Amino acid sequence: MKNKKIVIPIIAVMAAVFFLLSLQACKERGTGVNDLNILLITLDTTRADHIGAYGHGTIKTPHIDDLCNKGVMFQNCYSPVPLTLPSHCSMFTGKYPIGHGVRNNSSFRLISDECNLAELLKKRGYHTHAVIAAFVLIAKFGLNQGFDIYDDTFSTAEIPADEVYKKFKSWFDANLNKIFFSWVHFYDPHDPYEPPAEYVEKGSENDDLKRYSGEIEFVDKHVGKIIEDLKSSGILSKTLVIIAGDHGEGFGEHNEYGHSIFCYEEDLKVPLIFYNETMFKEKSIGKRVNLVDLMPTVLDLLGMQIPGEVQGRSFLPMMKGKEEAEERTFYFESIYGNEEFNWAPITGMITGDYKYISLPEPEFYNLKSDKGERKNIFREKFNMARKYDEKLKELILTYSTPGSSEKSKRDLTEKDIRRLESLGYISAFSNKSKQDIQVDPKKGVVVYNILKSFSEQIKKGENLDRIEDELKKILEETPELKTPLVFTLLHDIYKERQDLTAALKILKEGVQEFPGVYRFRYRLAAFLYQLKRYDEVIEQGRIILKENPLYARAYVLLGNVYNQGNNSEETVKNFREALDLEPDNVPVKMKYAGILVDYRRFIEAVEVYNSMLDATEVANNHNFLFKIAMINTRYGTMEMAERILYRLTHLKPSGKYFFYYAIALAKNRKFREAIKQMEKALNEYSRDLTPDQQQQAHNALGMWKRSR
Repeated sequence: MKNKKIVIPIIAVMAAVFFLLSLQACKERGTGVNDLNILLITLDTTRADHIGAYGHGTIKTPHIDDLCNKGVMFQNCYSPVPLTLPSHCSMFTGKYPIGHGVRNNSSFRLISDECNLAELLKKRGYHTHAVIAAFVLIAKFGLNQGFDIYDDTFSTAEIPADEVYKKFKSWFDANLNKIFFSWVHFYDPHDPYEPPAEYVEKGSENDDLKRYSGEIEFVDKHVGKIIEDLKSSGILSKTLVIIAGDHGEGFGEHNEYGHSIFCYEEDLKVPLIFYNETMFKEKSIGKRVNLVDLMPTVLDLLGMQIPGEVQGRSFLPMMKGKEEAEERTFYFESIYGNEEFNWAPITGMITGDYKYISLPEPEFYNLKSDKGERKNIFREKFNMARKYDEKLKELILTYSTPGSSEKSKRDLTEKDIRRLESLGYISAFSNKSKQDIQVDPKKGVVVYNILKSFSEQIKKGENLDRIEDELKKILEETPELKTPLVFTLLHDIYKERQDLTAALKILKEGVQEFPGVYRFRYRLAAFLYQLKRYDEVIEQGRIILKENPLYARAYVLLGNVYNQGNNSEETVKNFREALDLEPDNVPVKMKYAGILVDYRRFIEAVEVYNSMLDATEVANNHNFLFKIAMINTRYGTMEMAERILYRLTHLKPSGKYFFYYAIALAKNRKFREAIKQMEKALNEYSRDLTPDQQQQAHNALGMWKRSR
């Protein structure tokens, strides 16, 4: 026993010495911490146990596995929240959601007062870059703070890994000689699971779990491409590579298919890897860490000061080989069920071997003996759970206090209790909780899964009468299980039957029941628009924007309403508001540009049209490009018209495009080239020209030849 006590400290000292020598070696080679590139790759919706190196038996993730095997791999990293935006905000600020204030997707925004990793690194002299793969992280939600380039340009809700890689590659080739901090976000493993065909085993096309694995394998391929780019450019040794999941995904372990609602291990445990070939010796760390620890660790590694308000704690000592005496304590939460369905919010903590979840029906698990959280020992360990509940209150009060980093214990005042309730906290032991009127999500999710199956049947027009009866039973017999989805499904049934009166009535009832759910109110506003009840649309739209001024769709809807009344000032104002929030929303730009033309605001229209030229859905749309070219000939510049028409002749060669390209060239006094292109139109594509255009072409050629 004595020998063991001696050996463990020696190993720790040796590991620390190796780490310090590695840092010194980096400096001697010109790759010290002062000029260390940082590449953060975040894997959306990626469970730790779905990476090969983390123990999955069949998944093929060789590139991430290689980083695990050669770098520092954290076996027990937790996300503080099972939602994309709040989780990424925690990574960048080092704070829990109640600290930085972003507690759900879409309805929250990271305020500019919050200090994030990109801002600090930019001040340090880093070129900062991000490529984002999903709408939920676009700039309007606040994470763009501190980035020189924040590439969130896409028109669909998400882009796949190959598109993300192309964006990264384009930026990297132009910036690899700079000291950079680059964040690359992959979204593919998120539902719906639609990997390329070669990543789906034959016979498992309908297996969600297999298709989810295929998405992760597809991402792994492109992680490998990024690492290869760093290697082939000779800067891999100068780059700290960090791989982090943002949250996990449920596949029915606790009745949830997906994520957001619960905070079980499958929802919160994520991969985390730190890799640098000269800085770290391969190491697997079993001690618990959290994504809130990522930001202070990077700052610590670079020798930068960690802001006092940061709530996470650097785990750099662990990577140096220093053992921590106890497991770290972490807070977690999800208010998604509360916001979307009026269920009780989830708050909880992990400390020691135990996990406590505060709910109307509280849960207490021994994670050491029950990794799958199958046995709730709350009643068995009631007194212990009570102590955890008290500790949880302290954590919430501490982490929700701006600028507070101390963990001092204090008694709860009446003001504290009210504040806990406003934060969405429910104590299983507090007489002042709302647990008597809020549904525990464990019960709610069972109904939610039934409602999802109803939704699929309604889309197919199946079993409408039976489903209507079941939904009405919920409203009448179990009012505590009412959710906006119940009202939405009844609305869909009535619309399917063309009973518009009933459809409108049920939506209005739903909004009365859930006045604060702006997405549901938007559904009512959109339906009122279909019914041409424009005054009511304006009323609902204004309520939505008062609740959530980031909701661009509401501005677009109001813009469309004012356009119906030919109110150009309000129409333009609302579309501009929408585009200020989502400047790369191409469908909205298309609509707005057309409206500007209708109001004869041609100069503004040309500017909007031209801003779309490189968008994916415009770049290959020859009809729309031709429209932009033509408006440039009248209200823009002939130089721009010429460039667009040149692109069209290569995109879709036709007599019409060569004809107008030749005219643009001539107007720009490029007669030699104009003659060449017009002759091509006549000689090779005359079938595409009208008789009138053919005559104009011959006349133009004669005139241009005389003008040379």
